[in-house]
Amino acid sequence: MRRLLLLPLLALLLPGCPRRLDFGTYGRLDDPFYVLQVIQNRYQQVGGLVGEGKLAVDSKEVSGTLRMAVEVNEPAFIYLETVDVLGTPRGTFATAGERFAFYQPGENVFYTGPATAEQLGRFLPVSLPPEDLAAAMLGELPLLFDAEEARMEVDETAGTYVILLRRGVVRQRLEVATRDLRLIAVETRGMQAIDGSFDDFEELLPGLIFPTTVVLETPRAEVRLRYTDIRLNPEVVPANFELQPPPGARVEAL
Repeated sequence: MRRLLLLPLLALLLPGCPRRLDFGTYGRLDDPFYVLQVIQNRYQQVGGLVGEGKLAVDSKEVSGTLRMAVEVNEPAFIYLETVDVLGTPRGTFATAGERFAFYQPGENVFYTGPATAEQLGRFLPVSLPPEDLAAAMLGELPLLFDAEEARMEVDETAGTYVILLRRGVVRQRLEVATRDLRLIAVETRGMQAIDGSFDDFEELLPGLIFPTTVVLETPRAEVRLRYTDIRLNPEVVPANFELQPPPGARVEAL
């Protein structure tokens, strides 16, 4: 009798049993452009964030994790202050779009110059102009919303839609959760771009889920931003993104 009772349980544990997909309130979709529109609408609801978290970098030059205080506002306002696990300041970066400043306390040097992708790449692990960097830090990587070709499949194992987009020679692969259409991953080929993945979603605004973990991948480095205690859409105060050299610091104009 005991063996007979175990048979139904064993059947449930056997590999290969189909898992029922959760399509949430949207139902099963077959139009990739509808999904893209939902993602674009969510992009438009988030203009910035302020809070704390951790910044992890893995590259050939450096690897490690720092604690951070961060404020980002579109189109190109970024403030990033980092300390190590012992609380020792490691660097402060700020830009309002046209120029940037970076203070390196270990050497007591204050760098300033035009906020180009090349210049920012000297101090940050991702070489992007400020407007693209701000969007990436908000989890808003550029997508082919105006794709010439779009195809959508269901990955039943992962519980995601896989959306394949093409515009000219540029191709993108998106992974989107079937249940709530959250953007999980982006891969771009055919042009210089950043790949990304997103996790640890929280409802920080009514009806809006936001990824509190953002992973950016480039040939140079993998950068992981883990946000904690953040607030979305803070008021933009331009003075918050202007750094002044501390007394006694050596100023390097680039």
